[in-house]
Amino acid sequence: MGRRQFGSVRRLPSGRWQVRYHNGLGERVVAPDTFATKADAQRWLAVAQADILRGTFIDPSAGRTSFAEWAEDWLASKPGKRATSLARDRAALRTHLIPALGPLPMSAITPMHVRKAVDAMRGRGLSPKSIRTYVGTLVAIMNAAVGADLIPRSPVRGIHLEPAERRSRPTITTRQLYELADEVPPRFRALILVAGVLGLRWSEAIALGVGDLDFDENRVRVVRTVQEVSGRIKIVDATKSSASRRTMAAPTPLMQELAEHLDAFRPGAASGDLVFVGERGGVLRRTFLARVLKPAATRVGLAVGVRAGLDFHGLRHVATSLMVASGEHPRVMQGRLGHSNPVLTIGLYAHVPDDVDRAAADRLGRLLDDGRLSDEERARIRARGGHDARDDGRHTTRNPMSQL
Repeated sequence: MGRRQFGSVRRLPSGRWQVRYHNGLGERVVAPDTFATKADAQRWLAVAQADILRGTFIDPSAGRTSFAEWAEDWLASKPGKRATSLARDRAALRTHLIPALGPLPMSAITPMHVRKAVDAMRGRGLSPKSIRTYVGTLVAIMNAAVGADLIPRSPVRGIHLEPAERRSRPTITTRQLYELADEVPPRFRALILVAGVLGLRWSEAIALGVGDLDFDENRVRVVRTVQEVSGRIKIVDATKSSASRRTMAAPTPLMQELAEHLDAFRPGAASGDLVFVGERGGVLRRTFLARVLKPAATRVGLAVGVRAGLDFHGLRHVATSLMVASGEHPRVMQGRLGHSNPVLTIGLYAHVPDDVDRAAADRLGRLLDDGRLSDEERARIRARGGHDARDDGRHTTRNPMSQL
């Protein structure tokens, strides 16, 4: 029996040439396009055969899937993704990516299309941080398309993105933290202290169960989170990452505050009950920020606002700054904050308080004083020829920038 040919070309009644070939599954298929000449058809067939042998062939018909269709398939393939992350991706697609790229076939999307989509985001006034987040979603979608052999290469390349402006977080003292805790309603006092001392995220703090507090060993466990998406609340037995699932020692004064909180506001609560709830006993919602925290911060003279003001996540930065002031090792800070990388802890969260910075300068000053030469020692150096006395004064008063 003769060897089966890879493919063939034939002339259609229209005068154009059609290519038929066997794909990677051995199925006989027709090329998605026809060709003006027989030579063009044969060249296409030769390239397709070589790509199949190398394992780099991309079925042209696969790329006809629209971006909108593939994006929906991509979302459906992420059942284990956090609900908040899925909501963010859906918002990016619905508001920015689908309007720009939705009807286009995947194989037709070019870097120019991506640049225009990014320019449209800038035109709508999105911040560099938001644009980076949405482009990150697009990168993931296109990389998945490459992995699924829909397209040979991602079109998200050569895109200039402005660096995200790091938000300025206020640093407050422990006294100011207590003033803020005293200003909120009493049932939320311990919640503010937990955030400002232990650095728990909002979703972690409001998910704390009574059984997560170990008063014998003064420890707090973080094993659950609250997810709030589109107004719906759900408590899940999972954290943001594996590193976020942690048990940490807590200061005795904080554990005393928590014990008093349970006595006053959660008497008779079972081990699985929440530590912090609203006035009606329900799970706390993010409206807590605008309804409780920001007004209290304003009353005690703390800055509030989107760019530089205090919010609940800002209390996490306060906790980190307190650990910096205490001289804690970065690995200790990493573990307590639930980060997988200490670089994130230091680079993003750790702000050096002014008094710590001043203390560092004072220590350097004492080292300089210890090493300073006396007038007699300097005179002996000059007498040995180690310094030209005629230059004395000129080097100390000349502006070094004047020579540039």
